[in-house]
Amino acid sequence: MKVTFITTNKRKFIEVRDILKNYAVEIKQLAIDYEENHDASIEEVARSAAEKLTNELQKPIVLEDTGLFFTAYNGFPGALPKFVFHTLGYRGIFKLLAGENRAAYFKTVAAYCEPGEGPVLFEGVMKGQITEEVYNEDKDEMPYDKIFIPDGKEVTISEMTLQEKNSFSQRAAAFRQFGEYLQKNYQ
Repeated sequence: MKVTFITTNKRKFIEVRDILKNYAVEIKQLAIDYEENHDASIEEVARSAAEKLTNELQKPIVLEDTGLFFTAYNGFPGALPKFVFHTLGYRGIFKLLAGENRAAYFKTVAAYCEPGEGPVLFEGVMKGQITEEVYNEDKDEMPYDKIFIPDGKEVTISEMTLQEKNSFSQRAAAFRQFGEYLQKNYQ
């Protein structure tokens, strides 16, 4: 089955393509921006965007929204991790968490939608800790991968291979559910 994955993030596309190869799903990246209501939950953002883009493009699409939630700050930054990183950088994030509980979790919601249908959502969560320093600063990885150690692991995500990350990450969990949904309903 062919599905268009809406994302401007090349790294996310590579991760998802790797996850879905086990489900006979061929994804094609469409790098377009879409409106995200940052006052809404990540579920609402994904649902709304998937429905709108499916209606505009008139083809099956999948997209995802990921939030990062710091335990010390009641879920901040939530749906705004990119904004927080670009605004505060590593220095500001470390300052914000100095002397605080460093537990955090990522939550990904993938939304699949077909023309004339409502979106179907798939969710994954990865718990862990924010480090006190940046690892692999020069490596071409997503910013938080350099400061996040998943529960049960001893290294940051940036120190793992794509296959290691995809064996347990929140994005992998959400997209494995998506792949299983497609297998069950379309093959």
